[in-house]
Amino acid sequence: MVKILNIALYIIFILIPTLYFIWLLKHEHLIFKTFVVVMAILSTIGILLKFNFKPYNHIFTMFILVCQFLTMYIYILFICVYLYRFSFKFVKRRPYRFGNIVATMIAITLTISGFHSHYNKKEVIYHVTVPKTSSVSQLKICLVSDLHLSSGTYMRQVRKLVKTVNNKHYDLVCFAGDVFDENTPDALMNRSLQKFKNMKSTYGTYWISGNHEYYGKHTDFNVFEKYNIHFLKNTYETVDNTFNIVGFTDKTSRDHYDINQVIKGMNTSLPTITLDHNPERFDQHTYFTDLQLSGHTHNGQIFPGNIILHYYYQNSYGLSHYKNHYLLVSGGYGSWGFPFRLGTQCEYDTIYLTMRK
Repeated sequence: MVKILNIALYIIFILIPTLYFIWLLKHEHLIFKTFVVVMAILSTIGILLKFNFKPYNHIFTMFILVCQFLTMYIYILFICVYLYRFSFKFVKRRPYRFGNIVATMIAITLTISGFHSHYNKKEVIYHVTVPKTSSVSQLKICLVSDLHLSSGTYMRQVRKLVKTVNNKHYDLVCFAGDVFDENTPDALMNRSLQKFKNMKSTYGTYWISGNHEYYGKHTDFNVFEKYNIHFLKNTYETVDNTFNIVGFTDKTSRDHYDINQVIKGMNTSLPTITLDHNPERFDQHTYFTDLQLSGHTHNGQIFPGNIILHYYYQNSYGLSHYKNHYLLVSGGYGSWGFPFRLGTQCEYDTIYLTMRK
């Protein structure tokens, strides 16, 4: 089913626009048309290999990155050329030939910028105060979501993340799902978990599933314990009688549970943190949670996706609150499909959670 979806997306968003683009250039110079066709063929080969074989080695990784770059470049070039030619319909003149050169330069600039935004990870800092008391007055929390390992995020980025977390001395590290996805090779998954085992914080690392872990059938979360990772599957833990942390599986898992049974016996006078990959269910959690940490949206990943999602979700990105209950949606540490961001950023979040009545 996932492969069929990937093929459908490729046909709709890549193949059809590319073929139309080639037709649009039918009167252009043969060299320019050949250049576009060769790039389209290379990108197609790379994407099909990634979807169907998922090998994991440096040569294949570099080849895939080049193919992804070419694919995005062709797509952006198509949009630039089309808009340029469309604008001439209003002035009733033939487009100038040099317009293709300008469109090419704009497409190169935007493509490089998009890939740079993916690999240039930002720290976003939030301060949240909840009306609860605890044995500690403040928790320093790291939120990481949506790495999508193998979609432009590999061991180099994992090592950098672990080093960053260890240098910042967090009290708590939370992974809010989609660390893996349907294209993550088993070898990369195992190596990354081994590296995450070295992640240090006062109260440990807590993890929930996202939707893509189920697309890729990475559902054996029982192995996480040997990597010093607390996997929360529709359950809660009271940590050192200091705070509660509740974790839900993504709705894609189709797990059936009663929220009241999940939190049965929980001391709600303590500060409560909830992990749920998709922010949609925040309204169902407000009666027991003080701070919900989510991801999933990527803040739209590519403009104008961030604007569109703003009208779909109650909160598609950043911090919002309802009375004394807070929802924080991360933009994600990685990207899905292509290592590309435009108008958004890849990030990890630092939350200073203060308890004060």
